[in-house]
Amino acid sequence: MTAETNYREYQPDSRFSDGMLMAARHLLQEFSNHRSHVRSMFMQEFRNSYEGTRLGVLWNIFLPLLPVTVYVMLASLRVVPAFEHVPSALAIPFNVTLWFLFAACVTMPITVVKGRNAEAMKTSLPLSTTLIASFARTLFETFVRFCLVVLVALVLLQAPAASAPLALIVMALGVAFFIGVGLLASILNIVVPDVQRVLTALLQYGVFLSGVIFPMPSLPVIGSLDWCNPFYVFIQAARELMWTGWPSQPYALAFWSGASVLLLLFALRIFYVMEHRIRGVL
Repeated sequence: MTAETNYREYQPDSRFSDGMLMAARHLLQEFSNHRSHVRSMFMQEFRNSYEGTRLGVLWNIFLPLLPVTVYVMLASLRVVPAFEHVPSALAIPFNVTLWFLFAACVTMPITVVKGRNAEAMKTSLPLSTTLIASFARTLFETFVRFCLVVLVALVLLQAPAASAPLALIVMALGVAFFIGVGLLASILNIVVPDVQRVLTALLQYGVFLSGVIFPMPSLPVIGSLDWCNPFYVFIQAARELMWTGWPSQPYALAFWSGASVLLLLFALRIFYVMEHRIRGVL
């Protein structure tokens, strides 16, 4: 009688051999394969945010608008200085809308990976589907805020510039850059939990140092270093392309635009490679 011997075979994770473009392709394929789950997760989160309330879905419109309307009121009262060639009542809500979008791109991956990792381990769904569903919620809130910006522009009779379509490209590049930052930070936060708190604190002060509320040239010393701040570069370029024409800092915009593509591809690969370890699979 021959004793049966069991063998366990260990194989290296094939993800480590994928380059940046291949990792981005695989993540895109994951989204395509699970797009129905992404839609369901978005709708479930959307309904949960107002379930049991009297106003219902209206809360999903009022709450994103609330912080923007505060800045519109301050600009209307001339509490903040004017922006060049653009009324403050229009420039500030436009700036704040982009600030909330970019800041969410940084903080959202950290929150999702930290808060839903345990839940993701119970299913076969990749973490990328949860990230995309949360990002869809961010895009919805951004759309609501931009509707207010359009309304203010109509009231002020401020027509967009001919270069306005290029502003959408700049916004997309800004989103790519800050999603890259958020993905890398979400992985680092697993090892060093202080990362989330440090970034939250930096963003609290960053809104005042990025030309969102106060024009940067009006701030001594900091105004001369505005090209080092990607928040400022992307927000200013998008505002200028949307309302006045060509951006005033084309070289800084070109630098950060190139950096955004490289950073996003690098971050997607790191996230794709490390996802199994984040989920506790390996």
